[in-house]
Amino acid sequence: MTAKPKFDGSQLGTRIKLLRELRDMSLQSVADAAGLTKSHVWEMEQGKSVNPTVNAVWGLSEALSVSPAMLLGLDDKLPPLDPFAMKIAGMVSRELRKYAAEKKDNDHEQG
Repeated sequence: MTAKPKFDGSQLGTRIKLLRELRDMSLQSVADAAGLTKSHVWEMEQGKSVNPTVNAVWGLSEALSVSPAMLLGLDDKLPPLDPFAMKIAGMVSRELRKYAAEKKDNDHEQG
């Protein structure tokens, strides 16, 4: 019986750092956009946190404007946009999500 391959968290960290640097984002800005702490993002980048939750992977993929599959190494294709365009797209996406959450909160308060 052969052993199952294990997830390589250090490769996840390498991808996170590469994408963060391509988008010229700080650890704090990625953490804020992903709903994580700065130290958690740093630990993942360093390969010290190697078993991320689904929420962490999802949040990071949203923050970095890539698919969860790309972060996990299941899809190695970067989006075809220029890194600066991806940074802008990520900023717009985060602002739209924030606006939608605020609107939902306001609707609940009024209703």
